[in-house]
Amino acid sequence: MNIKKISFATLLLSSLVVSGAGSAFATQGETIKIGNLKIVERVYENPVEYDFTDALTKSDSSKIGPLGNDMTGKVYEMSKKDLYKSKSYEADIENDSNENDSFSRKVTRKTFLTGKIGLEAETKVNWRIIEGKVGINAEVSFGEEDVIETTHSWVIPKRTITTVEYGSKAVKTTGSLVEYFQGRVVDSNYVNVKYSYKEYSSKKSKDL
Repeated sequence: MNIKKISFATLLLSSLVVSGAGSAFATQGETIKIGNLKIVERVYENPVEYDFTDALTKSDSSKIGPLGNDMTGKVYEMSKKDLYKSKSYEADIENDSNENDSFSRKVTRKTFLTGKIGLEAETKVNWRIIEGKVGINAEVSFGEEDVIETTHSWVIPKRTITTVEYGSKAVKTTGSLVEYFQGRVVDSNYVNVKYSYKEYSSKKSKDL
């Protein structure tokens, strides 16, 4: 799969390729017909965040952390861990023929890592502690975001209306970075972070 970084300016006008047909161009929200497929696309310059799932476990929220033998060190005490989707592209595709068809699209998604994790001078150390506790690696460094373009394909079943999506899987976490000295709390900083960790695509079909 070829992947490249692009600007948001290319989101609203890009090439659409469907099997058995040539290429066409579509702007956001426009209905187009190629071969047996009728297509309505929605491209989100500001990705839609949805499908939040609480993934916090007892061990995640436990205050027991990797402290030294004298109970000295810094740990991330997590109070919230939500997994969610950040949707950049969506299309409704009607296939009214008696044969399956395929749909290929140049799509983009946003990668990001933003939020509050304590003092700027301690960003790298703090982020390693937070990421280790959450247990999911971010795609980019703290404070960065990017847009990645790739070509993705879906099979569209015969006699269906199929909704396809593409975007980033992401995490939202809140809690506190707590520093202990010999078992006593000497410092605490609020954490509120959102970050992407991988791409996702989905497809849902209903019969005509």
